[in-house]
Amino acid sequence: MADTTNLPQALDTDTALPSGRQRRQRFFPLTEQDEPLLSQLSPRYVEILRQDGQMADIATRLNLPIGTVKSRLHRARAALMALRRQQASSPQTPQ
Repeated sequence: MADTTNLPQALDTDTALPSGRQRRQRFFPLTEQDEPLLSQLSPRYVEILRQDGQMADIATRLNLPIGTVKSRLHRARAALMALRRQQASSPQTPQ
């Protein structure tokens, strides 16, 4: 039998993590500075980034398989992060 004394305890899913909009906003908030960047993304990515709620709810609303929602959200976040890095590294021009 395997020794389980050093394994982490299971999370109580009701209290350990926030749900829905709170979870998305906490881990990947869209800011006002992101608005001009969103115009450079695919409309499919923008649609996913603007959704709130659980993955299953988003999949139902958009009539997509949950796997498609997850992959689009992952790719949209990566693309937006790349645009954020690009914007941060480019010289700022005075207006």
